[in-house]
Amino acid sequence: MPIFLGYFVWGLILAAPLAWLTWRFDLLRWLPRWTAPRPRRAVRLPPQVQALVIRGKRQAVRGERP
Repeated sequence: MPIFLGYFVWGLILAAPLAWLTWRFDLLRWLPRWTAPRPRRAVRLPPQVQALVIRGKRQAVRGERP
């Protein structure tokens, strides 16, 4: 257990300055783009359906029962 705590404390001591340097000099920009999350495409609905769907919830239409 003392060995684990020693490595843990040294890890914190070394990680804090490295994280600050990475942030300060924007070193993450050198990483490949595959590490960044992919932007999601917007769903395109046909014009007939756009009036029925708002934020994923189907809206009631006149004459229709739930």
